[in-house]
Amino acid sequence: MSIINSSIENLKKVKYGVRGGWQSIKDINSRSGLSIFDYTELMKPLDFYPFVPHKENNLYGNGSVIQASFPHLDFSETTIEHGLYIGSLVPSRHLKSRFKNIITFSEYRKKFIGAKTEQNIIAVGPYINYAKSLYDSEKLLSEKDKLGKTLVVFPSHSIDSVYAHHNITEFIKYIEIFKEKYSFDSILVCMYWKDIELNNHKEYELSGFRIVTAGHSYDANFLSRLKTILLISDAVLTNSVGTHVGYSVSLNRPIQIWNGSKLEYLPILGQEDEAKKELSQRQGDDLNTHLDDIEHIKTMFFEFDESISTPQLECVEYYWGSSPSYLLEAFK
Repeated sequence: MSIINSSIENLKKVKYGVRGGWQSIKDINSRSGLSIFDYTELMKPLDFYPFVPHKENNLYGNGSVIQASFPHLDFSETTIEHGLYIGSLVPSRHLKSRFKNIITFSEYRKKFIGAKTEQNIIAVGPYINYAKSLYDSEKLLSEKDKLGKTLVVFPSHSIDSVYAHHNITEFIKYIEIFKEKYSFDSILVCMYWKDIELNNHKEYELSGFRIVTAGHSYDANFLSRLKTILLISDAVLTNSVGTHVGYSVSLNRPIQIWNGSKLEYLPILGQEDEAKKELSQRQGDDLNTHLDDIEHIKTMFFEFDESISTPQLECVEYYWGSSPSYLLEAFK
């Protein structure tokens, strides 16, 4: 039974009034068979449908993947941090009394969350390790054969109210230098759906790079599609610290974080109030720990030599957490 069908069966016990939800299920199932290169279809809006309880748990397919891996955990009283929070910030929505459990990546996060609550905090490691590729091994090999040695590029991404601004022209110049230096045959630029909507993919595409996407944030197959993209690659290049850094290393893909141009996060026109809340949520220690740890991670991935060093592995284990095999054993 697929993750989506399994989630639907579980939700028969819970009543949800979600307009357009069943159409979303149909769309998500239809998109699961699309190529990762079919970004125009994959980035299209989806109506929200709760495959697992609590809205945030459904982002990026995290809840569906984690619930399938931890079936004995009651997800009606569990909240999931949707990505890696760097620093001591713990959003208040996770600390509500209705949640007995908080799922996060690592002991690093567990320490910060534990300082603010007595809830049960469960560190499960990189969520992507629990996801299954949308391509079977034969199709993965076939795609890798066609592409040759492949670099996947992750530009910093925008969100609903905040625009991630960087000098795309300068980044493209560096990508081309990187391609020549390490003899890559193919360059895939993995764009977030919001940035495709904002047409931020156009300059990359005009430079001859192929655009891929993991899909819309409400797509239950997002994490599986992202895993597929990473498994097709041989290495990763990015200009920002984010969840994708640890995901790449956990799948044994070496990565470099390029710091060659300034990265700014700016309000999207018409979303200024929401953007202000998003951009000002870190103050004091929350801001200082965030900035310090961002710089530490950047330093660890500043250089690239086509392999993952022991210090880099240790860095990912510290911030993103331990391997799933150990954790799954604990939940048997």
